[in-house]
Order: sequence, then C-alpha cells, then structure tokens
Amino acid sequence: MATPHTQKSQVLPPETVLVPRHTRDLKLGREAVLTDLGKYLQVPFVSLVKCVGAMPSRQRLEEMRDNLIQSKILTDDGLEWKDFIRPAKMSEETTFKPLEGIISGILEQVPSCGVSYLSNPNQTPLSERHNTFRPDGYLLRASDQTAPRMPWFDIAVPFEFKKERDAKALRDNEHKIIWSIHNIMREDPCRRFAFGITIEITQLRLWLSNRAFLAVTEPINCFEDIDGAISLFYALGFASASTSLKGLGWDPTVERIYVGEKIQYKFTVGDEVFTTTRELATYGADSMVGRGTRVYEATDAKGKKLAIKDSWREIDCQSEGEILEKILASCEKNLGAEEFADAKRHFVGVRLWKDVTIDGASDETANPMVGDEHNGSWKWEPIDLKTIFSERPHLSATGDNGKLSAFLPTQLGTVGRKDAGIPQRVHARIVFNDVGVAVKDVTSLADNLSCLSGGLKALSYLHKAGWVHRDFSVGNVIWVVDDNGGIGKLGDFEYAKEIDSCTSHDDRTGTMHFMAVEVEYQEYIFLPPTSLPPGRSFRDTSLPPSPPFRMNFLHDIESVWWAYTWIFFYHTDAITANSNNNSDAHAQWRQFQLAFPGAIGRGTRQNFFINIRKLQETCNSILSDTFLDVCRNIPHFAQALQDSYRTAESKYPLLALDNSLLENIHREAAGYLDDAQQHAGDIELCPLLKQKRPRLEGETSPTPNNAGKRIRHG
Repeated sequence: MATPHTQKSQVLPPETVLVPRHTRDLKLGREAVLTDLGKYLQVPFVSLVKCVGAMPSRQRLEEMRDNLIQSKILTDDGLEWKDFIRPAKMSEETTFKPLEGIISGILEQVPSCGVSYLSNPNQTPLSERHNTFRPDGYLLRASDQTAPRMPWFDIAVPFEFKKERDAKALRDNEHKIIWSIHNIMREDPCRRFAFGITIEITQLRLWLSNRAFLAVTEPINCFEDIDGAISLFYALGFASASTSLKGLGWDPTVERIYVGEKIQYKFTVGDEVFTTTRELATYGADSMVGRGTRVYEATDAKGKKLAIKDSWREIDCQSEGEILEKILASCEKNLGAEEFADAKRHFVGVRLWKDVTIDGASDETANPMVGDEHNGSWKWEPIDLKTIFSERPHLSATGDNGKLSAFLPTQLGTVGRKDAGIPQRVHARIVFNDVGVAVKDVTSLADNLSCLSGGLKALSYLHKAGWVHRDFSVGNVIWVVDDNGGIGKLGDFEYAKEIDSCTSHDDRTGTMHFMAVEVEYQEYIFLPPTSLPPGRSFRDTSLPPSPPFRMNFLHDIESVWWAYTWIFFYHTDAITANSNNNSDAHAQWRQFQLAFPGAIGRGTRQNFFINIRKLQETCNSILSDTFLDVCRNIPHFAQALQDSYRTAESKYPLLALDNSLLENIHREAAGYLDDAQQHAGDIELCPLLKQKRPRLEGETSPTPNNAGKRIRHG
C-alpha cells in the first residue's frame, strides 16, 4: 500500500486522545466514532481498486467472463448475473444471498487466493471489545467456515447491503461499514488498513480506512458494470495471495501468538523481535484517523523488560526518536554536566527506533490519486451525522451509560486548518527502556505529585535547551520505580519543537484537557490595554503587524497547571469516596466537565483559568477538605502564570521571554508542587463516579494482579 508522496501532508495532526471512542453501548459508540471522523474522501472507483491489488488484463477478464458463463454464474450472453436479480419483494438476506456464488466464482479463478466469502448477517463475530455488531457479509481469511463464530481479526473485508437507495439507506450503510472497519482497525494490532464494501440496490462502493483518512469510491452499477465487479473481487483475491495477506492490510512484521490462554504479539523493530507481555495503552487505536498509537510492555530476546510503541506519524514529520536525540544534543550543549546528567534521568530512555518496512519499502498510507489520470477529481464529503440506525434488530450491548458528550473525542483533528491535499502517514516503532505508571494512574497522591514534579523538572531542562514540549499531559509523564526509589519522567516528544527565529504560525497541538488557553484560541490574550492617539482612524494601517502566534515555555507550564488541577477535580480522596456522599461527587463531576469540556472554544474553560476569585471559590466549595489542605495553591499557581504572561506580553508585539522570566516561573511552579506534596501524606486517590463514569485515556479493567496501578511508558 505504500505509494510515492508528491507533496507534504497539510492536515493538522490529531493529538493525544483522552476519551476512548469505544463503549459497550453500540449506538453511543458508533455516534462517537462518526462524530470524531466527520468526513471521508471520495475518489473514482478505478483509483481505489488499483490500491487493492493487480487488476486483471483485458485477456484475463474475458477468460474469467467465459468461466463464469460456463459455471452458470453469468447468463449466456455474459451481460447479467444469472441468479442475482434486482431487489424484489423478498428479504434483504435472500436478495443478496446469490452474491456468495458470484464472489466465490470469481475468487476461485485467482491463483493462491487466501480469502473466501461468507454471508452471515445473523451471527455476531467474536470480539475482544464487547462489540455486538454484525456485518451482512465478509471476506474471511480463515478457510474453515464451519466454526460457530468467526473472530473479527479473521475478517478481511466486511459488507453491508440495502435493498433501497434513499437517503436513509445510504446513511445507514455508511454508518455501519464505518463502524465495521473501525472495529477491525482498533481490535487488531496486526492490521495496517482495511477495506469494506457497501451495496444499495445496484450501486456498489469500495471503502478504505487507514490512519491518514477514510476513503470511498464513487458508486458503480454492479448489475451493469460486470467487468468492474469482476475486477474488484479479482483484485481483492489477488491481494490475499501472499501468506501474510499484506495486500489486505495485515502487517507481516507483527505476529499474533498465544501464551497460555492469552493473546500476545511479536513486533519486529529493525533486526530485533520483541514479545508483548501486557497491553499498556491502546487508546490511540480508537481513533480511525490519527497516530493509532498502541503501547505494550514487552521483553527482548534476552528477557529484558521494556516498552514498545507502535504508531503512525505524519509523513513530513521527524520520528520521536530523532526529536529526542536532538533534544539531548541541545541539552548537552546548553546545560552543565550535572544538569545534563539529571536531564537524561528525567526523560524517558529510548533503546531504538525504526520506521516499519515491508518488502524493503517504507510502510506508508496510500495516496489513491498519485499518478492517476483522475488526479484532481477527489473531494472531501461530510458524513451525515443524523443518528438513524438500522431497523434490523441488533443485540443490545450493556455497560456504561451516559450522554454522547461523555464519549466524544478530545483530539483536535483538523480544527482550524483547511485540507490542502490528501494526508499521508508513515508507520513507526520506538522501544523504551523505561516502563512505568502514567501519572494519571498513580493512586498515591504523594507519588502522583512527585511524578508531576519530575515532569516539570524535565520541562525546565527542555526549556533551558531551547525547546518546548507542546503536549504535556497526565498521560505523558510516568512514574518509574527502581532500587533508588521513584522518579517522574517526561515522554511523548512527537510535537516537541525547537525555539528559533522561524516566523511561522504554530499549529494548535496538545491534549485538549491540558492545553494552554492561548494555544486553544491561537492568540495572545494577556496583552496590555490598547491606547490609540486622539483622532487616529480605525482604518489607519500604520499600526505594527501582529506577530504570528507561537507556543512558548509559559504554555508548557500552564499545561502542568491543568494537569495539577485535573488530579484534584477528577479524583476525590479515598475517605471521602467511602462516605457515600454522592451529591458532592456529582457536583464535583459537573464542575470537572465545565473546566475540562474536551472541546475547542468552550468559554467555561477559559473562565475557569482566568477568573482567579471564582477559581478560589470553586475550589473551596467543590473539593473535599482533605484535598483543600493539599491544593489550596491552585489559584495562586494560576495567578503566577497570568502575571508571567502579562510580563511577557507587556511590550507586544515584542515578547519578553527572557531567562529571568523562565527561571522565575519554573521556581514558582516547582514550589507550588513541592508544597502540595509535603501536605499529601498518605492520601489515596479515587476517581469520581467510579461506578458509572466514562473511562479515560487508556483505562482498561484492572487485571487481578495489578488492580491498583496500570503500567505505561511515557
């Protein structure tokens, strides 16, 4: 699927996801995925079929037609399917049942074909994600179709059918096929991309999902364009001919194995193979478009424990390993020997990083329009988000209840930027020496705050070396414990950027819950009052131009403030949690949603940070007395940040971001965290509304041997 790229991707990279796209409520989960995705790429039919695999030659196509006629699949004149008639007064299942013979007849003519077709709309495939959805049909890589239930990870291509082609039928088929493809991509670490097929009456469309975009073809009439239908299923069969099925999206560099009764994976990174021992964080895979990040604890060939991260970065961006290497070089140049040694202790340790290669080529998402005579005929189409679902009953799914807003993504997607081309991503892996507990999962408040202090310390070295992190969050700081005790380490450097003289406007990056307010709004908001000379017209063009908005070290430290505040508003202490005072918990949860709405441009979030008096009143009225004894300085921390912003922006359009300001704000921020840690004692954290609340970034049901903490790298 790798294709040459002719231009840089111009789509804003999706950021760290705090809220997963999946829930045990099928309808709610589908709505969240569709809302998150928002649009798809529409391309000519032939363009996308060429991405599948080899198309049959004209001579081969004629031979296949003759064989289908002899098999009584096509009529004697070769112009119609013999048993597949246009939908009449019969059930949907009966109407499309003849497709089994048609597709099987085509696939049988493909040498070494590795898939077969099965129509089974009344059987739910096996899922590890409590998914109760049932496709109308599918191409399976498994040759044994007698198994009572097929697992999702054996489904190569799902199908959805409709006897009608009105707006409701189109919308319903689109929603279902998107959910099926999404489930394949999130459930199986071995999948790099996935195809799907929808048919409404006579109109057939091919779908492709990879980590850069969702694409769909313009429809063809599968009753009239016989050659087009034959070519499609020939290409799908041809793509399955290799034992790895790489042409249908499987990854030959990942192997699924069983260790006892548990599924584990072997990842190849360069010349080494690493075997997973447990899942650390796979929340990134819940987004159809984005980095698709999965993180596992693993062991190398000698049994050494480490962490491996599999993700898809923007094709014109550097790898995280390269960025961290440059950061360390800057630290060595700009810091003293002792500081440099301490900086390395506070950054996650990287063992190696490599881009994934398949058959000697970089594994990149496809560009279906490269080198195509139809180039320029593609377009972005919005997904119809009207929530109309199938009238065909599905098994109900039980689990978390709640409003859709609780499950909507906090990633940014393409907010604030127009698409200038078809985005592409490259598949990469990085192996870390450090395996620890994300600060969001540390249950001891004292350790939690110590971990956060370690992350702030790492930021101080980063800033002194002339860099900004741009994505500080509770998922990017880890608590690593060894024989010398615990230490907080900073990770996830994909969006770290060197501070230089570049005048370009920064993209909005970061995790929404922890993003600085100025970054959210992409403008400086702590400017001095403007005073114009008398008589100057508002049309006067002599005013100096505003500088482009760029992230600076204050924005990183504000993200630390948001993480610090999040700890106390998202949790309560264990004693208060056991008091059964649900009214207080619900009031705190409502305030949490106002302060952390997970969406761009919500005024409640800006007001929460800027209105110091109101912030202090909120802390006093919402947080438990136990917490207040620890975090009374939340408003003071916010005030110190605002004072620093005003100092930096006092001579706007010049920005006074000097070393003195850097040292002062770091010293103050470290003092606030140290003070809180000294008062934390033995307080244990307990998430609010723990019985019925949306699970956050990377959360899974705790394993029996590790119910208190979940390990995650940076």
